[in-house]
Amino acid sequence: MKLNKDNYFSQEANLQYISVSQFKGFLSSYGGCEAGAMAKINGEWEQAHIDAFDEGHYVHAWNEGTLDEFKENNPQLYASTGKTAGQLKVQFKHCDKMIEVLASDPLVMKALAGEKEVIMSAELFGIEWKVMLDSYQPQTGIFADLKTMKEMDGKFWNNEIGVYENFIDHYGYNLQMAVYAEIERIVHGRDEWLLPHMVIVTKQKPPDHDIIYFDYDAIEQGLHIVGKHIERVKAVKSGAAEPVRCEKCDYCRSTKKIKTIKHFSELKFY
Repeated sequence: MKLNKDNYFSQEANLQYISVSQFKGFLSSYGGCEAGAMAKINGEWEQAHIDAFDEGHYVHAWNEGTLDEFKENNPQLYASTGKTAGQLKVQFKHCDKMIEVLASDPLVMKALAGEKEVIMSAELFGIEWKVMLDSYQPQTGIFADLKTMKEMDGKFWNNEIGVYENFIDHYGYNLQMAVYAEIERIVHGRDEWLLPHMVIVTKQKPPDHDIIYFDYDAIEQGLHIVGKHIERVKAVKSGAAEPVRCEKCDYCRSTKKIKTIKHFSELKFY
């Protein structure tokens, strides 16, 4: 299928292509679950909607230049009862503050310039990938991804390796930027990668913001991590291997059937 903005997030596209978010959805180190990932791909389970998704989409719509259209098509952004009926909910009013912070910073606007929401696809590690670049500037040698976050300075526990991580490692943004850079390079036949940038704005009051870039070493490291896990992901997605349940995620909890009774000493504190 030929990807476009109307079908990029469709079930058909998710079956035919793998994305970075789908890839991470298979890996426990990024909070993923093989069984949950396959249930999503097959349309058997849908993750509950949360306001944080809308908040991110709100800021992305501003970057794309479609914020008015986004507001019109998403009535859930507005209060429906009480004195504030018809007004933007508090969290989306704060999104406007986040946008103000970005729009008033010249270097941010320079990083976010260029083509918006650029879709690309290519084969990598023997499987078709799809990517969408928030802001694309091949003439200047960069592309940028826009992220909204609770905060940037928090530390995140990785139970698998028993260490605290920064938000880049915890959420696998290094993998995302590496795959985006490699897919772009393949599509355009480049010898070298464009430099990935992330523009980050926080939901703090007042919002914080920053620009982070990734060098060639970081891209190589990210691709190495993907290559280390991709064969298992391919096997599960293709049906060649049975997906493993994590018994912790929303999907596993909603479909759980108890098979054995635990002794109290088996309970974990993390």
